[in-house]
Amino acid sequence: MEIARFSDELIEQVKAAVDIVEVVGRRVELRPTGKNYVGLCPFHSEKTPSFTVSPEKQFFHCFGCQKGGNVINFVMETENLSFPEAVTKLAEEKGIKVPTISSQDQRREEERERLRQINQMAARYYYRNLRLPQGAQARECLQKRGITEQLARDFYLGLSFEEWDGLANFLQAQGFDLELAQAAGLVTTGKRGYVDRFRGRLMFPICDHLGRFVGFGGRLLGEGQPKYLNTGQTAVFNKSYVLYGLNWSKDEIKAQDQVIIVEGYTDLISLFAVGQRNVAASLGTAFTSAHARLLKRFCSRAVIAFDGDAAGQRAAWRGIEVLHKFGLQVRVAELASGQDPDTFARTQGAQGVRAWLHRAKPFREYQIDRIISQHDVETREGKLTASTELVTLLAQLTSAVERDEYTRYAAERLGVSEQSLAAEVSNKLGIGRVSRVQTRRNLKGAPRRRVLRPPMEVGEELREREVLRYLLQEPERLAEVKARGVTASDFLHADYRHVYVSLSQNIPDQRGTAIASRLLSLPAPAASWEDCFRSFLAVLRKRRLRKIEEKLSLLENDRKGLDVRMELYQLLKEYYGIYREDSY
Repeated sequence: MEIARFSDELIEQVKAAVDIVEVVGRRVELRPTGKNYVGLCPFHSEKTPSFTVSPEKQFFHCFGCQKGGNVINFVMETENLSFPEAVTKLAEEKGIKVPTISSQDQRREEERERLRQINQMAARYYYRNLRLPQGAQARECLQKRGITEQLARDFYLGLSFEEWDGLANFLQAQGFDLELAQAAGLVTTGKRGYVDRFRGRLMFPICDHLGRFVGFGGRLLGEGQPKYLNTGQTAVFNKSYVLYGLNWSKDEIKAQDQVIIVEGYTDLISLFAVGQRNVAASLGTAFTSAHARLLKRFCSRAVIAFDGDAAGQRAAWRGIEVLHKFGLQVRVAELASGQDPDTFARTQGAQGVRAWLHRAKPFREYQIDRIISQHDVETREGKLTASTELVTLLAQLTSAVERDEYTRYAAERLGVSEQSLAAEVSNKLGIGRVSRVQTRRNLKGAPRRRVLRPPMEVGEELREREVLRYLLQEPERLAEVKARGVTASDFLHADYRHVYVSLSQNIPDQRGTAIASRLLSLPAPAASWEDCFRSFLAVLRKRRLRKIEEKLSLLENDRKGLDVRMELYQLLKEYYGIYREDSY
């Protein structure tokens, strides 16, 4: 027998096609209040509305009976449908075709859905506990960590009491089989029968990226070990596949085309609290290929923001390689030893967090700096050991342009000759004849060749984009930009060059308008105009120096007379003029 199948992609498509306000409005009389809608709860009797629908989050919640969820959950609850039936119903309403699978696969999915339902019921239990008088100590603990009552509600935080079987008794009273609760990792068996797995802990419900409850993380309130306890592996929960908070942050990640990856629940919540909402947490586990593959669906850029201790740095190094392998552009936001994103956000605030993330390094720079930091490069032995590790790293770079660029950077940081380091890298690669590194000292005598223009480097597109976004919002700054000699050709990105021409000539067209609309729809730039423009000018300075070097390499062996020598003279004069400029 073949019956309805629903994949993650299908569920996303259905949820995107359906307006939760319209669906709920069929059964509940809603009235707008601010960004949300309120009405009388359809799940329990009340006279004062406590039922809220958020069109922005596509989520409903009742503060009276604690029921909540997305549009699929609402249809399941109000029409007594299974998850597959609710998805199918909504899909058919929107003309979305639903594929089919076998009865055996359907039974497996129904079992997974029962696990998600019992997790959601447990989340309601923990949520209620935190708001009871017995939860006062836990609420005080949250306040000390900067988690306000509203944040605790937004992330559905809860509390497990110290008693052995509080949740077990609650689930039985709700008609759930405790064997199912055990399969969900909520209870275990002992001498007393079924006992709660989580006791005396702050509870952080973990949802998959579709917003379905799949597990929990519990932080111990008192002394003892382990400090953090997660749900064990179940049919719906595997730490290697789930990223905490992605259900709340995925829309912002899409909008910014960038994710900030942290390690824990409180790191994520504290960043949310200061307005940084494109965040996901790896639940303190090693970053995996499944995590990278999932994030790749939502963005092309990632910033790793792990703790500043040795464990956090090791995790960052591993995460870099995994993300890079899946084609994401990776940067690393470093913290001092002993710091973590949670405490940093609470002490430095929104402005400090923006500045910290703005300083994130391209991951190759981070790797080079980290290798050097692990050795005493003031000694000959330390410098040799560090150079050996750097050569191994640089030889792994498949792009010749990237390898040359970071060889230059590594040599400068290590305090060795760029030519010597390049030679070591070439030997590592097994290249018989080592090409000389082109510098001002060895231009003479090198063979004449055509030098291809390198592509935009990591971060250059961002700098072009941020300057252009400021110009679109504040066109009066265009005069300042032109005064610094910036022309359309300075924008290597074709779309940005097109918009700059339109702005300069005040001639809007359809393409430029479309590009401008897309740029203006992004969140406001994190850095100030002064910082953005200064960074952009630094990029232009670097490009101009590089362009002159290319011209010099073409002319260096030419012996055709005075004209060539004069051109060489002019190029060298221009080169040194740019090189010595401090105004950038």
